Amino acid sequence: MSVLVSLCHIKFEVDAPPAMNSEETADGACAIPSDTANPTRSTQMNRGQRQPRNIKVENYTNRVLESSDSSRGLLPPSSREVTPMDETPPPKADVPDDITFFSGNPFVEVTKGIIHLYKKNEMTDMMDCQSKTLCLLAVPAILSCHDLQNFVAPCHSVIQHVRIIRDGSPNQFMVLLEFRTIESAIEFYETYNGVPYNSLEPDSLCHAVWVSSVVWGFDETPPVGHTELPTCPVCLERMDESVDGVLTILCNHAFHASCLVKWGDSTCPVCRCVQTPELTESSVCMECEGTEALWICLICGHVGCGRYQGGHAFSHYRMSNHTYALQLGTNRVWDYVGDNFVHRLLQSKTDGKLVATQSPEGDGEEKIDSMQLEFTYLLTSQLDAQREYYEDKLSRLESLVTSETDKIKAHTAKITEQNANLEGKVKELTKDKAALEKKVAQLTTKLNTISKELTDERQMGKAMQTNQSQWQTKFSTLEKRFKEMQVEKDATITDLKEQVRDLSFYMEAQSVIANSEIKEELASGTVIIPEGSAGQRGKNRRRRN
Repeated sequence: MSVLVSLCHIKFEVDAPPAMNSEETADGACAIPSDTANPTRSTQMNRGQRQPRNIKVENYTNRVLESSDSSRGLLPPSSREVTPMDETPPPKADVPDDITFFSGNPFVEVTKGIIHLYKKNEMTDMMDCQSKTLCLLAVPAILSCHDLQNFVAPCHSVIQHVRIIRDGSPNQFMVLLEFRTIESAIEFYETYNGVPYNSLEPDSLCHAVWVSSVVWGFDETPPVGHTELPTCPVCLERMDESVDGVLTILCNHAFHASCLVKWGDSTCPVCRCVQTPELTESSVCMECEGTEALWICLICGHVGCGRYQGGHAFSHYRMSNHTYALQLGTNRVWDYVGDNFVHRLLQSKTDGKLVATQSPEGDGEEKIDSMQLEFTYLLTSQLDAQREYYEDKLSRLESLVTSETDKIKAHTAKITEQNANLEGKVKELTKDKAALEKKVAQLTTKLNTISKELTDERQMGKAMQTNQSQWQTKFSTLEKRFKEMQVEKDATITDLKEQVRDLSFYMEAQSVIANSEIKEELASGTVIIPEGSAGQRGKNRRRRN
């Protein structure tokens, strides 16, 4: 995407041509003529209200890229002071007749003139720009050379020359940066333009413009196709439409739009011209705000409506005894005491005072004296009435203010007492709060301990329930086995009892046979058991089993 920029032309207008005098002074310094011609009309038109000031140019050259080119100076070499460095004459051998040198700091050039900044009327694509020079406008004076060098430190390797220019403008200066290549200048413009110089002042931004040429001369004629950039009267920075919005107000003064927004007044910062028309207040009745048939009191200025509208002007007369009222728009004076217009009172065109007219009949000085005396008595009585009225009003106001002051004092004392009570309650509540917080902390600790114990008990109960189910299973198994073993034991015991009975029967039979008389017959005899009996016995035996 192409970016359009404006090329600027910087011109140093030197105040007077530094002509070298043919005769050297006594100390060997070159003299510059002090008489200058009066400025012409074209000079005044181009300069305006600007006056020549001291211009200082400080040069900082990159030592790696430093060349022996002597034409780097922006200003004429004659503007530099030339004085001998040593008053002792050197030996004539091996020393030329004339030696040129500088006194003081040889890197500072001082002259007197005006710096013109011209902007090219046509916009140029930044990629097609063939300039390697950028100008930083309105650099804050709080930035020292060291701070400026730290600001552009990442670009030291591509900057060939740095020139700091001061023209007497308060709290700001200009910086010319000469780069080695056009690509490095474009990269610097894209990176640093609009970036704040430091994080503590975000409003102090870096304003960079492209510079096509830097020249110096003695004329003030602007180059063809260029327009000089004006200065904003508020921030004293150059106004460029391509960078900031420019606002021209009714008095034809131009400002930055952002600067005029900060101006809180409705007047112009330069000529104090009011930009918005003032609103004119219309006269209305002070009671009903009516706008027709209005009368103003000549004593206190009260405005009221006529008797055919609301009658507030006549009500004001009954309250204050102000006799005369002027009708707005006609300048006719009404006398409420005589209930008629006072035609003898007219308004003088010269001093605006109320004067008395002469009678059309012209009865003489006696009638005039009587009229003056009558007017004097009337005015005296009216002034006395007004004095009494205002004294009474002042006394009422004083009593009202005194009562209001007493009420305010009593209310203040009551509020002070309530405040003291509330402060005491707040202190007590603060102590109670601290004690409750301590108690809550203890209860929280205790609750945590009990919760931990409860968790352990629950785990133990769960483990015991698990063991209980296992033991119940084992117990049921063992109980079943016990019953089976008991059944087997009972069967074994029954069998053994039968065997014991059979043995007992056999033993008894042996003893009976041994003691019997038919012992021998029984010994040689045979015992026959019937089948039914044998089957019945076996069945009984199986039943026992």
